[in-house]
Amino acid sequence: MATPSAEKRASELRERIEKANYEYHVLDQPTIADEAYDALIRELRQLEAKHPELVTPDSPTQRVGAPASNRFAPVEHARPMLSLSNAFDEAELRAFDQRVRKGLGRDDVDYVCELKIDGLAINLTYEDGKFVQGATRGDGSVGEDVTANLRTIKSIPLSFREKIAGRVDVRGEVYLPTASFEATNKERAERGEPPFANPRNAAAGAVRQLDPSGTSKRNLAMWSYSAAGLDVASQHELLERLRELGVRTNPHWKRAKDVEEALAFIDNWRQKRHDLDYGTDGVVVKVDRIVDQERLGFVSNNPKWATAFKFPAEQVTTTVEDIKVYVGRTGVLTPVAWLAPVLVGGTTVKRATLHNLDEVRRLDVRVGDRVIIQRAGEVIPEVVRAEHDAREKGTPYPEFAMPERCPECNGAVEHALGEVAYRCGNPECPAKTGQRIGHFVGRGGFDIEGMGWALITQLQERGLVTNPADVFFLTKEQLLELDRFAEKSASNIYERIQNARRRPLGRMLNALGLPHLGWTTADDLAHWLVGRLPKNPSFGDVLRVLRGTTAEELQQISGVGEVVAKSISEHFQRPEEQRFLERLSEAELRPILPTPRAVADSGPFAGKTVVFTGTLERRTREEAEALVRSLGGKTSGSVSAKTDLLVAGPNAGSKLAKAHQLGVKVVDEATFDAMLH
Repeated sequence: MATPSAEKRASELRERIEKANYEYHVLDQPTIADEAYDALIRELRQLEAKHPELVTPDSPTQRVGAPASNRFAPVEHARPMLSLSNAFDEAELRAFDQRVRKGLGRDDVDYVCELKIDGLAINLTYEDGKFVQGATRGDGSVGEDVTANLRTIKSIPLSFREKIAGRVDVRGEVYLPTASFEATNKERAERGEPPFANPRNAAAGAVRQLDPSGTSKRNLAMWSYSAAGLDVASQHELLERLRELGVRTNPHWKRAKDVEEALAFIDNWRQKRHDLDYGTDGVVVKVDRIVDQERLGFVSNNPKWATAFKFPAEQVTTTVEDIKVYVGRTGVLTPVAWLAPVLVGGTTVKRATLHNLDEVRRLDVRVGDRVIIQRAGEVIPEVVRAEHDAREKGTPYPEFAMPERCPECNGAVEHALGEVAYRCGNPECPAKTGQRIGHFVGRGGFDIEGMGWALITQLQERGLVTNPADVFFLTKEQLLELDRFAEKSASNIYERIQNARRRPLGRMLNALGLPHLGWTTADDLAHWLVGRLPKNPSFGDVLRVLRGTTAEELQQISGVGEVVAKSISEHFQRPEEQRFLERLSEAELRPILPTPRAVADSGPFAGKTVVFTGTLERRTREEAEALVRSLGGKTSGSVSAKTDLLVAGPNAGSKLAKAHQLGVKVVDEATFDAMLH
């Protein structure tokens, strides 16, 4: 049984990872380093492995990435664009090699080693040798149609050098060469615009320009690394075949007869990579033979036949000039180190997040300290350690303490016993509200183009928007009174606000920014609500249903467990939320309802609730739950008296004990498979 502290930590990790996913995949504005992100994922995986009952369907470990923006038409990938597992040192790569050899039942395994490009993953579709569609990775299953923009990139062939019948999907990375990145940032600085944080951000921004002419002005390029639809027997043959067809592949790859040669390739490029005119943060090691890849298959969202060896982060030393506190949309106070400017990986760094007070204390970072920072993945850095021996004798180094009053609104700072987070207790805190408004109108919510931080700040300062719902009550006359707003700009924003009154229900729910309510849960909740709403409902009708729904009722939704259900239910009852909810109910919003999911009225699980626990060996938990739903059943993340069946794999935890206690039927995966027929 997971302890309250483990449950709380898992919740914190999910929130931080989902925030990072949203910033990285949707906003193209990552705020944490790759290594910090990887560490969060690792900790969550370990925690969920130890306490399987903490796994939720919307956990970042159960998904590939973040949902696509709706600024472009959605594109469903013919095959998912999966992520790779990571190896961070020689021991982990050797462990990968051992798993591969064990899975294949032999020791002679060839690999192909390729540089891991720091760019934006894309899928190019060719029909009969002609380029017909290009899409971003999106969430791995559904991306964005950016065909017109990709056509402007000269290194993407509009047709193969020879005709290939049928469909071929080519995958690769669009990137911005270093010189082009520097030139782009110089131009932005001259125009008074903020520079891009890294080449990946710049490439992503260019590919997702609404006007293709904007993309064409950037000197983007592409390296391809895989394809589906070509008749080849190995990865090295695939790379050679792509080059024959006129598709650009990176020349710096090598066949390795074993893991020793793979490690030698990695060591060779550890330093040489700095001489390249583009960014690379590691080496991808793939099993060469396609038949071996198919035999090894996949685990969760990762192929078992490939891994990404990550180069260690570049580290430099600088001085902490100050530690300031920032307030997020949920009111959490985050300490940030203000640093003496230092060059890391070609970019000047001035800030580094310290995450929370526990982390500050663990590192014992103080103003005036010399600190080691690292900037993995070319994003905002983190403090690795403080050089305590460098402190000058007789010089005061005061210990950092969280403020008792919010630095933005002077409201009381709250700290619940046992929690890591310190929060501003003022529901009207402008910083807290500003962050929440940004989420509300952002691409993950109502997606109101042009409502950036500058506009949000101005609306708050003038008292026009005090909570997110106020956005829908803005008039064009009010917008005209804002700085730098003329008739056309005010009309554009006003029209976009009106258009945003119609959005998919799942997106509207996600815009609320409820704790624990991620993309998947918002979609599940939207489908559950469909049968409980009147014809042509307003969003006010949706909110009324949710305000009258108990946590127990919410737990009946597929994928919603006890913690999530309780969080959602309590949120709609909080006194400080009522003004926002009432205002939102009056905003005349009309959700687009999801198409009801097909549910079998007969089948082995019709009308039954099934829970999975432990490690499934034949399929992922997500696939197993989808099977149950397709056969008329429901799935849940927790065991209760209403559970009809528990499928228990190896390493089953407290769910198994609870099932025995309640008399719930328990079967293993083999028996579950037999029930499918």
